[in-house]
Amino acid sequence: MSVAIIPRLLDRYYAATATTLLPWVTALGEVVNRLPKDYPVGLQQWLKKREEKRTSEQNMGSDTFWNNGILLAVPKKKVSHQKKRQKLYGPGSKQLKMIHHINTCPSCGHFKLANTLCTHCVGEVSRIWRSQTVKPSVEPLQEQQLSELDKRVIYPGKKDTAYVEKLKDKESYLERRMRSLPVDKEE
Repeated sequence: MSVAIIPRLLDRYYAATATTLLPWVTALGEVVNRLPKDYPVGLQQWLKKREEKRTSEQNMGSDTFWNNGILLAVPKKKVSHQKKRQKLYGPGSKQLKMIHHINTCPSCGHFKLANTLCTHCVGEVSRIWRSQTVKPSVEPLQEQQLSELDKRVIYPGKKDTAYVEKLKDKESYLERRMRSLPVDKEE
């Protein structure tokens, strides 16, 4: 193919694509009929396929979604809560597994996981550690001998808010760590 033919081919190619995009331009079939026979056969076949495709799309109607699979992929109903949970927790790695490696602690006798520290023993050690290391807060010397009446005179209007009172009562809102179960020696 010579270099002089290429610009003419491109002009006709752009004219052919313009006919598919713009309805007021002449039809693609007329362009195919006007092509000289000495042009490459591949280009003529390509243009004929484009024309056949365009006519088949026009016969289908204006709704282009039917053959693209878009309407077929739309869910028909809302997924139920049970199905969502099954999908979320269903795969084997996400399911709850049975714990088969439970042993008894040799020192205290409570249940514990194998190759781990006993939670009961750890709690006992931490309680002893805290009692040995934590020092109680001491009031200043000048305030130690004051009576309640003197404190109210020195600090007028000082009253603990509900928030501070609630903070002092930690047992009501702090969850304590669950204690491990003792082993029943009924053998």
